[in-house]
Amino acid sequence: MVSLTELYNIKESTFSEVGKDRDPARGNKGKSSERDHYLDHGEPDPVTGKITSTVVYLPSYKRMVADLKAEVQDMEKLSEENPNDIVLHNLLVDLDKLYNTFRTHVNNKHKND
Repeated sequence: MVSLTELYNIKESTFSEVGKDRDPARGNKGKSSERDHYLDHGEPDPVTGKITSTVVYLPSYKRMVADLKAEVQDMEKLSEENPNDIVLHNLLVDLDKLYNTFRTHVNNKHKND
């Protein structure tokens, strides 16, 4: 039986191509220099006069794509560390498809957002 990769003479994609220069660390997801938050200032404390503020994060397509990419890379590492875990591998494949679908949608429909 002939495989599709041989039939169409294409290279099978590997997960190592996705952001290979990134160090997948939990706190290193979707960093950007854009202003993606604002401060919501509360009422002053009647006793101390201290004003507390709450950080409100704005949704961002660009940051969400970067976060998903980082999750794919983290899942890839877990899958490599546990090669016999077929469920983990299948989840990695599904997550990679989700990432590609979402990235394509954002690029086609929300370029300027």
